[in-house]
Amino acid sequence: MTDSTVSPFSDRLVVTLFHSLNAIDITLIGHALSLSMRTDLSAYYQKYILDILVYSAKGFDLMVDRGWAQLPPHAPSRRDLQKL
Repeated sequence: MTDSTVSPFSDRLVVTLFHSLNAIDITLIGHALSLSMRTDLSAYYQKYILDILVYSAKGFDLMVDRGWAQLPPHAPSRRDLQKL
């Protein structure tokens, strides 16, 4: 215990760690889904994967907003091109 009020870890490090752990979680749950013999668990696994993907997307948006990551290239919007 110390008197310090400053976090020893940067916000960027913590968000990057959570983003990496989310990717690992999705991989492990997908692996469990592929090997499970119980069909009743597949709905739960899929729900957890969806929840993790939503949480991970929010974390990635946070990283982009702060300038810690860049958006991947996207195809141009067809509707915007029609307006030209």
